[in-house]
Amino acid sequence: MNIGAIVEVAIGIIFVWITLSLTTIQIQEWLATMLDKRAKDMEDSIHEMLANPNLRSQLYDHPVIRGLSAKKRTRPSIVPPWLYNSPIVRGFTKEKRKLPSYIPAQQFALCLFDIAVSAGTESSLIQQGIFKIRDDLEKNKNKPRDQAVIDALNILADIARSAASTEAGTSITNMSLNLLKNKVNEFSQQYPAYKPMMDRALAEAKLIKNEIERVSKKQKPGNGDDAVLTQLKDGIAAFSVISPELNQTLSALLLNVEQYVTQGESNVAKARKNVEKWFDDSMDRVTGVFKRHSQAMALVIGIIIALLLNVDSINLTLYLWREPSVRQVLAENASSFQLPEQQLAANPEETMQAFRDQFVGLNLPIGWVINESGNAAIYNSNCQLFPGMDQAFGIPVFASQYCIAPPRSNNQTNIALKIFGILLTALAARQGAPFWFDLLKRLVNVRATGANPTEKEASK
Repeated sequence: MNIGAIVEVAIGIIFVWITLSLTTIQIQEWLATMLDKRAKDMEDSIHEMLANPNLRSQLYDHPVIRGLSAKKRTRPSIVPPWLYNSPIVRGFTKEKRKLPSYIPAQQFALCLFDIAVSAGTESSLIQQGIFKIRDDLEKNKNKPRDQAVIDALNILADIARSAASTEAGTSITNMSLNLLKNKVNEFSQQYPAYKPMMDRALAEAKLIKNEIERVSKKQKPGNGDDAVLTQLKDGIAAFSVISPELNQTLSALLLNVEQYVTQGESNVAKARKNVEKWFDDSMDRVTGVFKRHSQAMALVIGIIIALLLNVDSINLTLYLWREPSVRQVLAENASSFQLPEQQLAANPEETMQAFRDQFVGLNLPIGWVINESGNAAIYNSNCQLFPGMDQAFGIPVFASQYCIAPPRSNNQTNIALKIFGILLTALAARQGAPFWFDLLKRLVNVRATGANPTEKEASK
């Protein structure tokens, strides 16, 4: 048995698989970015953690989290609003709110604590009501005027956030709350159709505020808690009315937190670490879900690419075994190949083109050709799904005399082997280029080509 030939065939096959893997991962990342899959998975997980859509909206609209988005809401312009209400002008200026794909644990804990501190204020409850109206409007937006209403609601939400912070931390509570209510009344006058919704939001905020006050009176004061931790626990108690599940979670994370504080560490810092650990554990689950989805997507993309390009691993292996000159050229190209990770990220099209140039002129059995059969009875011609000794594999085109066949077809291939070869290529593409690149380097060394010059320099 010619071991050298076997190694060269393996190198050639893996070299082709790397190309398919790089193409697959680029298409997969493009689709994931276009669909915002990771951002949506993280939003769903945060929704489960907070167990309240209004709290989720508060978190995502917090300036710290909003600053992580690729596109941020612009400041109100001095240009008259009626100008931007025109569909023609708004068509050039409309920005889509884009969710961040990654939130650091520190920012999550910081924002959650900030929301918790002001959770019992009427301004915060009004803000939640505003977010509910805005989110419902965004889901059912079908009129040009709706975008102007959403922008006005976003401005109201910012005012409500400032009022909630003031209401929770200073003595000018009534002034800030009255200012917020005046702005809400101005909104209702400008958009009369939404006045019943705003009135209901104000009434619900008042009722929930009263319920929170009754719960707060029953809460036992903490022994030895510092002022910030006490304020934080009061806010968590308010969550028992807004989101009982979140209240139970945070209460467990902060239970007797002062007993686990290390020397030089504050109670709040320890509480924040517990929340950060909770967030990281939840994001690990999101990462696992996203990874499984990515692998499934890569397999589907790999099947489509392998089918469209007719990259049949079985047929390609047989071809390389019969053509020593071709497999030797591939083996030589592979010996100097380096995985272009940085170049691929910077300019994927140019990098992929440079990689494909290494296969030019080798006449690999990749792709499809369309031949016209001389026989009108196409199923009795040489084009057969299961060819005999004097026939060749091909896919007859229904109600025509054309046959879709691979280049240099032979009777060693049939539809069953073709499907298996396509699936084998797709599975290889799903595995990823780094995996095959590591295996390629080992096979190149087995072929006794030695280490690459760049590797030798790096090892010195």
